[in-house]
Amino acid sequence: CAPAPAATETPPAPFAGSVEEARFEWSLALHAVLKEWQDGLYDDDVAFQAALGPAADTAAAAILDGCGEAPCGYGAALVSNARSLLLLYDGDADRALADDPARRVIFQNYSVFVADAGFFDAATLAAIDAYYAGLPPRLLSTGTLGVGTPDETAFCTMTCKNAFKCGDDAAPGTIVSFTKIGFNVFAEQLGDRSENAFRSNTFGAAWPATPDADGFMSVFRHENAHQFDRTMNTRQQDLRTNIAARCTIDQNWLRAGLFVAQGSNAYFQGAPQEIVASQVGNQYSYSTSTQLEVARYRVDAVGDLLAMEWFVFNVDVVGDETSATFFERLGPGYTAAIPVGLDRAYAGGPATQLRVPGCGYFDFAYDVSTGHLTSYAYTPGFGETDPATPCVPNLLGTLFPTREPTLKPTPAPSVPPTAAPWRSGFPPCGVIVMKGNDQNTVECETTPTEGYAFTCCDDSNACTRFHPVGTVGDETDTGPPYAFRAVTGANNMNGYCLGGKTDLEKPDPPNSFPVAGRWIASTYWEAKLKCEEYGLRLCDQKPPQDPDNPGVTSAGVAPHCKSTKCNKDDKMIWTDIPCEEYGQFTCAPTVAPTEAQTTTTVAPTDAPTDAPAVPRPRRRPLDARWEKHRPLCRVQITALRATKAH
Repeated sequence: CAPAPAATETPPAPFAGSVEEARFEWSLALHAVLKEWQDGLYDDDVAFQAALGPAADTAAAAILDGCGEAPCGYGAALVSNARSLLLLYDGDADRALADDPARRVIFQNYSVFVADAGFFDAATLAAIDAYYAGLPPRLLSTGTLGVGTPDETAFCTMTCKNAFKCGDDAAPGTIVSFTKIGFNVFAEQLGDRSENAFRSNTFGAAWPATPDADGFMSVFRHENAHQFDRTMNTRQQDLRTNIAARCTIDQNWLRAGLFVAQGSNAYFQGAPQEIVASQVGNQYSYSTSTQLEVARYRVDAVGDLLAMEWFVFNVDVVGDETSATFFERLGPGYTAAIPVGLDRAYAGGPATQLRVPGCGYFDFAYDVSTGHLTSYAYTPGFGETDPATPCVPNLLGTLFPTREPTLKPTPAPSVPPTAAPWRSGFPPCGVIVMKGNDQNTVECETTPTEGYAFTCCDDSNACTRFHPVGTVGDETDTGPPYAFRAVTGANNMNGYCLGGKTDLEKPDPPNSFPVAGRWIASTYWEAKLKCEEYGLRLCDQKPPQDPDNPGVTSAGVAPHCKSTKCNKDDKMIWTDIPCEEYGQFTCAPTVAPTEAQTTTTVAPTDAPTDAPAVPRPRRRPLDARWEKHRPLCRVQITALRATKAH
């Protein structure tokens, strides 16, 4: 960062050139040392260990002193490597990015270092942050950071190599990434251009044209999805190979319109490492419902199951054991992450059912000998009777889905967030089940497939009944508008009791208690989906205690909802209250997956620079960081993706 020496002065040793040249040489040397440090070459080097502290202090001072990041002075490459030194040494970004709040937040939240020489503007950085906020935790930990795999890294480096160029000199951009996991994106901002992720795809007549995706986020999502290969188990790897081997034309692929001369089929057959990056990164993570519609049209119009098989494969890769995530476009650069229910044939096996809020149920059947998908069936949820109706997920879990849902989501949520965070998966320590007429009779249920009754709550955690018309208590009309009313302990509720399945059901709504019939238990996921179908949720707050009468609450207080005339007083009720909120229940969840992970990912186009094979991370535990920083909300805003030639 020193000023250039005067022409009459002798440049300082060991360099014989200008200060700019010295900066580049120092960047090159520091980059090499950082790689060797990750490799463990200095683990037993006492002198090196002693020098680390002072070196880190010098780097921090240089950053705070404003050592310039101008590409043509080679300061950008030097500062980027100085930041990397601090990220490794400190294990956080407090000093490394002290002068850069936006990039510091991204690193602290997700362990991703944005090495772009300060190129990206505030809107682009916000979209990057939002994308990671909505990414399923497993894809971030195992995919982006390689946790639990041989690729595990201290942090992931996202480079923008072209931002380091000075004229035709691209060398500085090649020495700003040394981590085991990293990727490169183009030098463009959010909003600079757009791309059509569904070019050459065909849809049913009821499906409108999907707006083009943002160009920068397309490339960004594509490169991130390359990391998802690392999360795939052996069955998923074999399945990818098996489906690809049966594809013969471009339309067998969901990404049928790649900008490549040889066509999509030839391209993917020759570059299987691009399958997940392109079909998940560019399409699924931009508009899952549009990709699902592509697959449905191929089956329904021409009887081709391969596109649907690819869609189920995408769900398989993105999802965990009991839930998956749909992504839906909200506006330029952003999507909503929507949790959906997922059943598998067996632990770690193929998906057999998807439960999509606002849509309904998708069931999948397979050939027992080959494992190939043989059929799918769609059962619409409440408000729809035609299986040919497009599936448009309910973007806001706090909203009751309309009978005729809008095909284009609003650019931003229109209602306040819920009072308590939505819990997307079955809590690892289980949830409380509670007796219908006694809040002190509780058990901890750790198996979501067990059967119990349930009640649904609104945003204030009050029990609700369903009323099919605007006038509360009037059941003479089954058409819209629909209304809910909180149960407050009164017995004068004439609406439907949401909360169980019977063998004799009222026609509208389904799964309500009839005048007569045999009660049948619901699983956790059935209960959760039913509440969400009506814009409600399982009651998720521990009921208040009366300080003067311990263990006593008034009738109708969630979640047991006593004296609501819904025939649940003698039944155990599902809640969404984690067991650990009750002191008598403890658990020790597993800390590592039991299934072997893949060990390599073929590098994408314009890949990051080589990295060491055995990184030495200095990073806080992922779970602790995630709990502290990950935003929890009913709709998580995540950045869009589309692509270039990818």
